[in-house]
Formats: sequence, C-alpha cells, structure tokens
Amino acid sequence: MPRLSTYTSTLTNASVCAARFSTESSANKGTGMSTTLFISVLIPTLAVMLAGAFAALWWFRPSNLHVALLAFCYLALAAGFTFQATTLGLPDAFARFFSNLLLFVAVFLLCTALLIRGGRPVPTRALLACCAAAMVAFCWFLWVQPSFVARVTIVAWGIAGMLALAAMRLRRSKRRAAIDNLILLVIGLGAVYFVARPFLVIWFEAGGTATPDMTSSYWLLTYLTTFAYSLLIALTLLTAVALDVIRELQAESQTDPLSGLLNRRGFDLHAAALMLECEALKRPLVLVLADLDHFKKVNDRHGHDTGDRVIVSFARRLTSVGHAGLIAGRRGGEEFAVLLPLTNLQAGVLYAEAVRTAGPADWASGLKVTASFGVVERQAGETLEHMIGRADAALYQAKRDGRDRVRSGGKPIGGLRMFAG
Repeated sequence: MPRLSTYTSTLTNASVCAARFSTESSANKGTGMSTTLFISVLIPTLAVMLAGAFAALWWFRPSNLHVALLAFCYLALAAGFTFQATTLGLPDAFARFFSNLLLFVAVFLLCTALLIRGGRPVPTRALLACCAAAMVAFCWFLWVQPSFVARVTIVAWGIAGMLALAAMRLRRSKRRAAIDNLILLVIGLGAVYFVARPFLVIWFEAGGTATPDMTSSYWLLTYLTTFAYSLLIALTLLTAVALDVIRELQAESQTDPLSGLLNRRGFDLHAAALMLECEALKRPLVLVLADLDHFKKVNDRHGHDTGDRVIVSFARRLTSVGHAGLIAGRRGGEEFAVLLPLTNLQAGVLYAEAVRTAGPADWASGLKVTASFGVVERQAGETLEHMIGRADAALYQAKRDGRDRVRSGGKPIGGLRMFAG
C-alpha cells in the first residue's frame, strides 16, 4: 500500500507539471501571436496616417504632384501589408502575390515622387522593367518551384535596385540642400537594407520552401525593421515637403504675381545680400531704374488687360537681355529696377540701351510703348537707398530730355549730380 500511494503521488505530480508546462507554452504562443498581430496592424495604420498627411499637404499645394504620389505610395504600402497580415479571405498564395505587387507599386511611386521633386527625369521604363522582372520571378518561386528564400531575395533585391537607381539620379540633382542630402542618405540606407534582408532568412534558419511562422523571430525582426525604415523615410519626406512649402510661400511673398519679377520687398532683400557679396569681393555693381513712358494713358485708352500685357512683355525683356546673375524687380506700377553684378557703368548703360531697343517696338496688341532708364554704379560704402536716389534722378533727367532714352548718374559733386547722356 505504501508503494501504491507513492506511485499515485508521483503520477499526480507529473500531471501537474505537464499541465503547467502546457499552460506556459500556450501563454507564450499567445503572447507571440498578440505581439505579431499588433505589429502587423501597426504598419498599415501608420501608412494610412502618413498617406493622409501627404494628402493634406497636397491639398494645400495642388501643384506639387510629387506630394500626391507620396500619398498614393503610402496607401499602396498600407494595402500591401494588410494583405500580408490578414489575406482578406484570399488563398495564401494570392495574398502574397498582391502584397508584394502593392509593395513594388509603393516603391515605384516613391522613386517617381523623389525624382520629380529633385527635378530629375524619371526612368519610368527602367523602374517598370525592374518591377515586372521581379514579379515574374516571384510568381515562379511561388507557384512553380516554391522557395521562400528565393522569393525574399527577388523582392528585396528588386526594391534595392529601384532605390539605387533613384539615388544615382538624385545625386545629379541641382537641389543639394541639407534635406536633399538627408533624403539621398535615407534612400541609400534603404538600398543597403534590402540587399542585406535575404541574409536574415539564412541567419534565422527560415530558408527552404516553407514560409516561416508569423510568430518566428524572422518575421518579428522583418516587421520591426520595415516599420523603422518606413517611419524614417516618411519623417524625412514630410520634413522636406514642409520645407518646400515654406520656401514656396516665401518666394510668393517676394514675387510680383503679374510680371513674375521680385516685388519691392523681395528686391530689397535680394539686393542687400548681393551688395554685401560684391562689397566683400570688391566687385562693381550697377543699378538700372526703368519707367514705362505714358503708361497711365495706355491703361486709360486701351484698358488694363493691355497694360498688363505690356508689363509682362517688358519684364521678359529685362531678364532676357542681361546675364544670369542679375536681380530684377517691379517696384510698383510701371517702375522696374535691375541690379547687375560684375558690371561697371558703361556696361550698365549698354544693358539699358539693349533693353530699350530690343525686339519689335510693339509690346502688346500692336501698341508702341517706350521706356526711360536711369543707370548708376555703386560707390564705396553706398547703400541701396542712396543708389536708388541717384538712379531716380538720372531717370528723371531722361524723362525731361524727351523720354525713350538712357541717362547715367555720375558721382556726387558738392551736392550736385553729374548726368551723362
């Protein structure tokens, strides 16, 4: 009897230990499932929120096509990860197909948006060829010769190739501010990450024909790194778009909407910077003031639409005749100002004469409009206000001498000004 009692006690203890082990295993598996489910839901949710943020920025500035493409990019990313996490009632193979197809669509839109923003041509055919080749190979290793390692390698290296192509194009962009360099760095890091991603499969022994369990360490690390990279590039792009909008608003606040030249405020700001640069380098600087003759009569007799066309035509003359470094602005009404760096007084007069006589005399609707010019060269330590005063006096002299001519202002002599025809 003692032996039977001992044997019964041993069985009871073993049953309790087995039950406890089973409970702990179920709990651990449940915890792994809940963690994976949380992460798999987190990425699509984040992508939808980012798509909404880019859509709002695009709504604010509809002319920025690349921002709209970024919104669609993150919508495609959200749909792709949703297919991967839930299959949405489709067979597993079809869910994987659509998931990776949408991922390539998202990368294609991302590369296109970045290149449009950078002012670079989009290699549409090359990007689409990369997507098509990768998806054809993906389908082969999904249905014909199933291999999880091959599928991961094809998708990852296909994305890496697209990102590398975009990065190489962006390196040639003229936009190389700090945020542009940061975008280039993030795209480069993405290409490196996707090149290395297949080796994670080998590291975690997730190779072979079978797809690893969603609670495996491989999938957990893949989701976390994808989440981190998606967040990194999204924050970088949101910052870039926000800075672009700020720059555009600043430019608009300094630009005359009719002529496309700088307005008075914008001209004064740009002129101050140019004057400091020329002073530091000890380079000559010329200011040209121009005023359309009898412009009020043009508006009164021919209407404001004709007057507007005259303004636009004259503004084009000012910028087309001079060199690329000039600063041109409309200071109000029919008065314009141009700063010419690396130019002396004689060259400034030649510029004004070229504008006065350039092209046909009829600027709008067969109407002949002339202009008068005052030209001065900056003296040592002279302010913009003082230069404008001298140029305005020379311009007034041109008006008094019969209009449609150029007059240059000499150096101040005892409070009087010397003028040359």
